[in-house]
Amino acid sequence: MPGAASVAASRAGVCTRGCRPVPARQALVLQRAAAPCSTARRSLQPCRAAASEAEASPAPEAAPAVQAPEDAQPGEQPQARKPKLMTDAWSEVLQMRKDHTTIETVVKSANKSGLLVPVGKLTGFLPYKLLDPSRLQQRRPDGSRIPPPPNGHQSLVGAPVRVKVTQVIVPEKRLIVSEKAVLLDELAAMVQPGDIIDGVVGSNMDWGAFVECHTVNGEPCPRAEAVLPMRELSYSWLNSASEVVHPSQPVQVVVLYRETAPEAKVVVSLKRLEEDPLKETLDNVLPLGKQAGSYEQLSVPAAVPQGVDEILEALDREEGIASITLGRCVEEKRTVSQDLELWITKETVADGYNLAVRAGRVVQEVIVSTQMSPEEMRATVQRVLRSIN
Repeated sequence: MPGAASVAASRAGVCTRGCRPVPARQALVLQRAAAPCSTARRSLQPCRAAASEAEASPAPEAAPAVQAPEDAQPGEQPQARKPKLMTDAWSEVLQMRKDHTTIETVVKSANKSGLLVPVGKLTGFLPYKLLDPSRLQQRRPDGSRIPPPPNGHQSLVGAPVRVKVTQVIVPEKRLIVSEKAVLLDELAAMVQPGDIIDGVVGSNMDWGAFVECHTVNGEPCPRAEAVLPMRELSYSWLNSASEVVHPSQPVQVVVLYRETAPEAKVVVSLKRLEEDPLKETLDNVLPLGKQAGSYEQLSVPAAVPQGVDEILEALDREEGIASITLGRCVEEKRTVSQDLELWITKETVADGYNLAVRAGRVVQEVIVSTQMSPEEMRATVQRVLRSIN
């Protein structure tokens, strides 16, 4: 065991065996190792004090247990009570929506998005897009929307309005009302299928467009919106409603059908005011004086070529045909059929008959001079068509 002299020499950095001196850093480590653990003892004192304080302090009170309701079934786990969201005021507006009640109220305030109106004991929100279009000009002539003022249309504050509840979401405290819904009820009650409505296109949708109605049969009407489906825009195939109409465009439509309140709806058509090309007769494209229904269609075999040359040559060889000349040639607005169609006048016209051969859009008139009776002429044409086939 080293003596006191060795320890003192080590602390001084001198080797007692006569070797080289101990480096200063190593000497510092030796000094720390030989020092008493006073620091450790000091650090234990606060821990002991904290432990004694914890023993002296009382235990925290336990949270009150959740009491099971009186009507709980045996073995059912108790649950904490949830806050009550459905108040009497919300129950009242839900009943208004279910009954489709028309509410007379007054605009309380306005903001950039719409109007705030009292509905029972609650406040409903009336967006500008659900407001009567006659109150505001919301679109420019080119169809673009006019943005509302930054603080909203304050001029409408205090104005009386009639609205219906259209949306209620109690957890979100959302209550939406509409003035257009009231106008639609009134419009559906006054129109009948076949009525003519003049108005403007409100907006284009994926399924068609809305038409803002102005007059019915020339008389002013509620400015409600009628539904114009895509299939009623045109007889041609459309990819979108914008191919035919655009917002703010004046249109004239005909009422197809309507449903009255509570689920009011008015469906209109744009194309029904035009001739249906599938029903268009030759009296429109090749009129024969003032006679109506002058043509009748003859059946054509499917193998007959798409042309008239071979038909005319075969018909000219028939006995009883004096002469054959080509008449008018017109082109219809739309392609009615790609198949060949042959029509003949029901009665004699100028010492003969007029034939009309239609293929696609082109209609060719053929003037046949003969003394045959209508029955003989029809039989001759049918025989010619069978011979070509």
